[in-house]
Amino acid sequence: MLEPIYAENVIVGVIHKKQFQWYVTDRELWYLDYVKFAQAFESHLAVDEYIEPERKGIEVLSSENAELFLKRIESYKADAATLLKLFEDKIESGEEEDVLDFIPSFLVDFDQKVFYSLFPEPDSFEEYVPSDWKGTYEDFTALIPETEKYWINKDGESLFKL
Repeated sequence: MLEPIYAENVIVGVIHKKQFQWYVTDRELWYLDYVKFAQAFESHLAVDEYIEPERKGIEVLSSENAELFLKRIESYKADAATLLKLFEDKIESGEEEDVLDFIPSFLVDFDQKVFYSLFPEPDSFEEYVPSDWKGTYEDFTALIPETEKYWINKDGESLFKL
């Protein structure tokens, strides 16, 4: 698992076949439609020239090819307990400014074909989704199952507010 780093290595919630999973990955993996992304910037590079290795052959990530992609990023899986421990360790070390590393950036619901973004920088990931998907920039944390809210400690307090 990668360590979360603000706006670089992002925490992503994924819903696929009614199962929820956290991943910590490079942010670049989550432009679901690389073709739209390249067109938006009138890139003269072929999509393949800047596509991440985990996305080779998956220019448009959708419900149809999610299983292949999720197998490729298996090593980036994270569970809520591990994320909570990392988050608490970061706070204990006195690096409070780094709590931003732990804000989840995306929620990708392959079942409902919805991409939610909370990405903190002016990169509009939600605009680069397949044509039959909905992309939105909004706080999706209420949609996360209670057992997966790694930012809530054993006392029921949000680590973002401490």
